[in-house]
Amino acid sequence: MKCALLVLLCVLTGCATSPSSRDIMAARVSALVDRTTIQGEQQVAFAQLEALGLPVVPYLVGRLGDMRSLPEHEISLANTSPGAFEGLRHYSPETVHDALAAILNQLTGQDFVAVYNGASVRERQANAAQWQAWCVKTFPEKAAACDGR
Repeated sequence: MKCALLVLLCVLTGCATSPSSRDIMAARVSALVDRTTIQGEQQVAFAQLEALGLPVVPYLVGRLGDMRSLPEHEISLANTSPGAFEGLRHYSPETVHDALAAILNQLTGQDFVAVYNGASVRERQANAAQWQAWCVKTFPEKAAACDGR
């Protein structure tokens, strides 16, 4: 009887080992990335992704395969460079991938194949491969997230 109640409780509330309860950050990033493709929500979603800081990096790298078109081909990020002469950096990303790469550069200072203002499929693939290799090396405990798993 106790076992049946435990199984029922687990089914109704979600087991502690379910993917959603194992990694709240993955679910948060997924929801925000989906919001970037909605007209009027894009900029807020990008700002919220950036605000998550370095812990979000492996999850963003894992989402670089997202080639959905953005409703607005613009993103502005605070220019945090010590020698900055402008307060904002402006980009014209075409896809989710392009904008995520810009946010990754913003958060980490790393720069690979430049795709922030649009790119070819081949350039985006090269960009993603370089980010993934860097991510697995930098965040070995989050290698699965870096690979989008």
